[in-house]
Amino acid sequence: MTALIHDQLTLHPFDGALGAEVRGDVAARIDDGLSGADVFTLLDGLRQHQVLVIKEQSMTDAQLLELASYFGPQFVAPDGIPVLGTDEQGAVTVLSNRDEKGVGSRVALPFHTDFQFMPVPLLGAVLHGVEVPPPEAGGDTLWSNMYLALDELPAELREKIEGRRGIGINPYANGIGGAGFTGDNQKYIDDVVPDFPHPLIRTHPETGRQSLYFSMFIYKIEGYEDRPEEEKELLQALRDHVDQDKYYYRHKWNNGDTIIWDNRCTNHKRDDFDQAYDREVHRVQIAGTKPF
Repeated sequence: MTALIHDQLTLHPFDGALGAEVRGDVAARIDDGLSGADVFTLLDGLRQHQVLVIKEQSMTDAQLLELASYFGPQFVAPDGIPVLGTDEQGAVTVLSNRDEKGVGSRVALPFHTDFQFMPVPLLGAVLHGVEVPPPEAGGDTLWSNMYLALDELPAELREKIEGRRGIGINPYANGIGGAGFTGDNQKYIDDVVPDFPHPLIRTHPETGRQSLYFSMFIYKIEGYEDRPEEEKELLQALRDHVDQDKYYYRHKWNNGDTIIWDNRCTNHKRDDFDQAYDREVHRVQIAGTKPF
């Protein structure tokens, strides 16, 4: 496909459902100060393609924070509601299959959109591979296009969720401890936290497009309280629909890869990987706005 050229950085869309590669020395330009044209390339690229990939450019945590800041302010969790990591961690969350290096992350992660159980979920995130297993050892991360998932949602399913809100479970609270993250760098609590329902069909605040806002976190749908069996069947039908291969971009990691994604219109998941290899990724979370 033809590259879209904006001054120094170029954007190269992938074939498939979503995603584009950003080419150019992003790390060096962050240090020098990104030009207005570069910033527009990144912001407009995320709006258009939902996932941006910068390949094999080592970045410091300071550079990742600077890069993320062009997309929005850092996410800060409300008091009393646990999320990924701990209250004491810095602005960069380190995830590793070695607990001493960061939040323990070993198991495969099912499809989800980050912090759907929060009052105000993330806009997106920046994820940088400091040390990753070789591609043949697994650990691929996949992002899906939830605009497309809504466009292709069967009419009878859309009718059942139109105007309704879903409720996501917080796996770090309520004594669940079920997020799959381990070690002293991950906080879990036994306290019950409030539910924060959000529309199952969400309007993107920048593009105006609607997407299906549904992931494995959703365990209840408003309006089905007296129809538990119907709700169970509906939830499973939605899970089966959104988790189809045709909606995904699959990323095979190399050291130095950086991914930026729009959490408002994508899901993502990660494959299992060979634990003989070290895996360390650094993540910056970008604050979002209330879904509507």
